Amino acid sequence: MDERKVAILMLCTALLVPAPRELAAQLVSGRLEAGQYTVSDGVLPVSAMRFAPSFTFDLPHARVTAQGAALLSEQNLQVADGIVSGTFTSPTVYGVRAEMIGNASRAMDQRSLGSDQVDVQTRVHVLFRQSGGMWFGGGVAKPWRVAVVSSADVLDGGVWGKLGESAATFGTATFTATFTNFSFSKVASIRDTGSTLACAAAPISMPASATLLVSDNATGATACERQSRFGDLEGSMNWEVGPLEVNAQTGYRFGDSYDVTPDSRRWSSGRATIRLNDRVAIIGGGGRQPALPLRGLPARSFGMAGLEIAYSPVSKSAVPVSMPHAVLVKKFEMQPGTGGMQKIVIRVGGVETVDVMGDFSDWIPLTLVRRGRDLWELNVPLSSGMYHINVRVDNGPWMAPPGLPTMHDSFSGDVGLIVIPK
Repeated sequence: MDERKVAILMLCTALLVPAPRELAAQLVSGRLEAGQYTVSDGVLPVSAMRFAPSFTFDLPHARVTAQGAALLSEQNLQVADGIVSGTFTSPTVYGVRAEMIGNASRAMDQRSLGSDQVDVQTRVHVLFRQSGGMWFGGGVAKPWRVAVVSSADVLDGGVWGKLGESAATFGTATFTATFTNFSFSKVASIRDTGSTLACAAAPISMPASATLLVSDNATGATACERQSRFGDLEGSMNWEVGPLEVNAQTGYRFGDSYDVTPDSRRWSSGRATIRLNDRVAIIGGGGRQPALPLRGLPARSFGMAGLEIAYSPVSKSAVPVSMPHAVLVKKFEMQPGTGGMQKIVIRVGGVETVDVMGDFSDWIPLTLVRRGRDLWELNVPLSSGMYHINVRVDNGPWMAPPGLPTMHDSFSGDVGLIVIPK
């Protein structure tokens, strides 16, 4: 077994080892997907075992994720792809939040040298209550080891909306529409007859936006450069009902034939997840993925089936931008108990800690106990009367629980009001 296989095995094993309590308090989670994967990029179809570990580190206004995928076929590493992402968000003010996103990725293939890319982007996200929002932004991407692309300007925007409730019969569905525009310079050798630029020695045969590049020894033009542009319009749907989660996306790429190959004009893919419990799920899916010129990856058809394992309860979010803490709380409820106890029940997904505090606790935070993927509970001794209460998730800002009447407190904030009947 070579060093690459040992490294993959060690990483996968590490992700399945429960984190110590002090590390879990820092909101660290990890998971592993493993299963059969078939992919065809128009060269050679590959059927292999696929391992896809992922790791997430969450803070109230920052998230760092690392994920990768490796295909092992006939005891050889066929394709490896990995990306590290960081998202930093500002506090939400009147439903508006700023985001900064950075990604670093690497792709390797036995048939090629692979590619590296770093991109940075800023976004402004506008929220519409708890059921929708929109965002727009831009940035720059810098690829390495991609022969025909130097750098690219990226502009994107999108909208999302959510329908239904998680406890309803038909679950919840989140719909997202995005448009991303890429502008970059593409360079190819005149002698490369297979180039997508279709360069020729005579300028008259080149695209109108192309220019000849002259070699240093002035013996003649050796390459041509063209300003390229294409845009991706993509729609996606995430539907959750009980243990079933379905994701589907479809897209169309705008651009002329010099920038968009026929196999990347349209694409669709889907994935289904059946959760056996909070940590184990069966997954399956397939479809078509477009080419990624900035990363040097061709268009691909794929199919997969496997198992997902996580050491902490998994909670999914279909929104393609980080959600502010204020909109994560889906439901707040007080349930009567025995012996003068009241049970606080909160439904919120995608978080690692939920706290409440109020005059009943002398405004000391109390941490709820996770009972499921998005269910949190806590028993507190409460006699009949009216109380003030606030809630927070992931050590974020304190807020009034949803569905309760509110009032301003002496610190210019809002608190929720709960009434315990006799």
